[in-house]
Amino acid sequence: MRKVLLCAWLFVMLATVAMAYQVQPRKLRVYMFGFATSYVDSVSYMTDLQAVDAYIMPNGFLAYRSLYSLQLNNYLLAKRGRENMTCTVFFSKSKSKAEKKFQKVRKKFQKTHRGIIQPLGIDVFRFEPEEWTEFVPTEALPSDTINTPTQKK
Repeated sequence: MRKVLLCAWLFVMLATVAMAYQVQPRKLRVYMFGFATSYVDSVSYMTDLQAVDAYIMPNGFLAYRSLYSLQLNNYLLAKRGRENMTCTVFFSKSKSKAEKKFQKVRKKFQKTHRGIIQPLGIDVFRFEPEEWTEFVPTEALPSDTINTPTQKK
C-alpha cells in the first residue's frame, strides 16, 4: 500500500513540474480600456477602447496587467499632473464583450459617484504592448558572496 501511495505521489509531483514548464503565454489581439479615479477628487479618466497585441496566460489572465495600468498612471502624472490616481485595466478577447464592459463600468461609476469622467481618446493616450520576457537564471552566485555566519572559537 505504501508503494502505491508513493508512486502516485511521485506521479503527481512529476506532472506538476511538467505543467509548470508549459506555462507559456500566447500573443493575441485583445481589446482593453483603462479607468483611473481618485477618491479625493471628482474627476476620473477613462480611455477609449483600444486593440492591443498582448500576451494572455493559459489561465486567461492578461500578462503584465499591472504594467498596463502603470502606463496609464505614468501618463496622468506626466501630462496631467494627477497624483495618487488608482488605475485599472479591463480587457477582453472579444470586441463586443469589451464594449459591454466599457458601458457597464461607465454606467456603474456615473450611478454611484457624482464625479466627472474625462475621456482619454486614442490620439491622446494609447497603450503600448508589453513584451514577454522569461526569467532564466544563467549561473549561481559564488559561495563567497553568500552571507554565512562566522564561527567564533
